[in-house]
Amino acid sequence: MAAFDRDPAKVGTVVDGLVVQHINDLDDVVRGTPGGVDIGIIATQAASAQGVANRMVNAGIKAIINFAPITIEVPNGVVLRHVDLSVELQILSYYLQKV
Repeated sequence: MAAFDRDPAKVGTVVDGLVVQHINDLDDVVRGTPGGVDIGIIATQAASAQGVANRMVNAGIKAIINFAPITIEVPNGVVLRHVDLSVELQILSYYLQKV
């Protein structure tokens, strides 16, 4: 596992035992991981999501979960799942009312 960010205040910090690396190191980390990296998770602002997806695809990642509030495009052969947290929260709220 690895974590990436572009914010200098976050790069180098430790989150759940992972050192946050700069997003510019994504390609090197993916290609340097034995067996490669299969799945990437996007949890960025909408404006950054497509660029991050492009970087992931270019690095060889073949499946992406997108939590950003925007629809992103990936080429054929890359699996993409979009998770809309506002919808998920509405569903949870509905079920809580039924309990």
